[in-house]
Amino acid sequence: MEVEIALIRAWAQQAGNMLLRSYFNQVSPERKLDKSLVTAADRAIEDWLRDTIHFHFPDHGVIGEERDPMGLDREYIWVIDPIDGTSSFVSGLPLWAVSIGLIRRGEPQAGVIYLPVLGDCYWAVAGGKAFWNDLPIQVAPPQPPGPNDWIAIPSTFHRSYTIHYPGKVRVLGSVAADCCYVARGQARAAIIGRAKVWDVAAGWTIVQAAGGTICPLEGTLPDWMTLLQTIRLPNPVVIGHPQQVAQVCAMVRRINP
Repeated sequence: MEVEIALIRAWAQQAGNMLLRSYFNQVSPERKLDKSLVTAADRAIEDWLRDTIHFHFPDHGVIGEERDPMGLDREYIWVIDPIDGTSSFVSGLPLWAVSIGLIRRGEPQAGVIYLPVLGDCYWAVAGGKAFWNDLPIQVAPPQPPGPNDWIAIPSTFHRSYTIHYPGKVRVLGSVAADCCYVARGQARAAIIGRAKVWDVAAGWTIVQAAGGTICPLEGTLPDWMTLLQTIRLPNPVVIGHPQQVAQVCAMVRRINP
């Protein structure tokens, strides 16, 4: 791969350290037009990441949450989320992350997620293994869920779906964190809502490198080039070991309108 994974890890950790040092518990949120939260920290860190990427790779494209996309027709496209889990960030909770994904010709090449409060870095290169810091990780093997097994779900999932999972369900508040805990085998699976491309670009690369899969609850999964254009997933998806994903999908029912 043309881009060294160590460089992406360094960027994510530097961005995370900047957030801890200058912004965490020090900024006030604003509401965007879509009613989601944003802070000065989101904008500043995305600007820093964009500037850093452009300095090292001026011919690469970039798409992120807070600024307009650039160069989506280029061979390499960076997909960045400066703070995945802004609501947790502004609430002083620890589960938020810097997420950096790299797409080449419509295929994932690398993903790095850094959770600054915990000091945890999850990363993978497509075709290789997934890592938690420097420890190789894998998704949990399939087995009947016990009372202490857990899956992650979106905070608003109950508005449209019911789920009859015999273990526990948890809301982590960050799609990136959902992906990380599935990839390391702590969460048996996770249901991801209609997330945006910058929420999942890095995480899905890590989950797949850890032996997991992504399966839509309904319909089909869009390819990356389509997702870069449409931005949002058309339907929720389930991530985890392929057999575990099938079990969870069978436990979910849409609430009739």
